[in-house]
Amino acid sequence: MDRRIQKSKTAIYQAFISLLNQKAYDKMTVQEIIDLANVGRSTFYAHFDTKEALLEELCQELFQHTFIERQEDKDLFGLTAHIFSHFRKNQDRIATLLLSKNSYFLSRLKEQLSYYLFPLVREQLSPKKADLPLPFLEHYVTSTFIETASWWLLQRQPIDEKEITRYYLTLMA
Repeated sequence: MDRRIQKSKTAIYQAFISLLNQKAYDKMTVQEIIDLANVGRSTFYAHFDTKEALLEELCQELFQHTFIERQEDKDLFGLTAHIFSHFRKNQDRIATLLLSKNSYFLSRLKEQLSYYLFPLVREQLSPKKADLPLPFLEHYVTSTFIETASWWLLQRQPIDEKEITRYYLTLMA
């Protein structure tokens, strides 16, 4: 990718995340994003059709390495620790999107967790929970992961990825 394009996209991403720390997504305007990013309107629209497209691309970028590139991993502990590790590396973006309670991001994250993490949890940890309705169990596993990640990212004393993975999986067992 051309350096100028990458620089513009990075500035737009950073402005978007910065604004999410200040206000609700639905209250944010494209004008505020481009003003903070110090790019022109045509530059923004050359990369993104709408602010929703910007959010979608940001989610896609965050989830690409976290989930899609790890889809062959059948080790529940390893996959869960990898997700937490990726969340820590992208803490500025992840924490902002999680803590802003952005419904689109949370919905996309739940979809990814349902597709990649839940089957492993169901297969490896919850045979004794077989009498529970599958939709309820899936909701519990994904929602608990999101709440655990939110809590973990806010801790003043850092907890490493393996330890938080152990906490989470102990609750799932």
